[in-house]
Amino acid sequence: MASSGRKTRGKHKIEIKIIENANDKLTAFSKRSTGIYKKISELSTLCGGEILFIIFSPVGKPYSFGHPSVESIAKHFSNQRLPLNETTDAPVETYYKERNNLL
Repeated sequence: MASSGRKTRGKHKIEIKIIENANDKLTAFSKRSTGIYKKISELSTLCGGEILFIIFSPVGKPYSFGHPSVESIAKHFSNQRLPLNETTDAPVETYYKERNNLL
């Protein structure tokens, strides 16, 4: 007679917290970034919008996705005169300044 109990827990919610182990962090980044790229591509296709997505891996390697292309979206964005929103843009600006100093 076969056991009717489950052998695995199945799909369950994972607590979101910092991954300390470097190998586990890279594995999670690799798996999740694939899903993010898929969602971004779907958003671009469904809505017909131009999208530029840049993400840095845990070791600092940049990955990007752009539709129609990274260069065309970056050029379009750099030509815009957007007001600086200090509450949201200041941490991003600081991050890029620090990142550029490392390069």
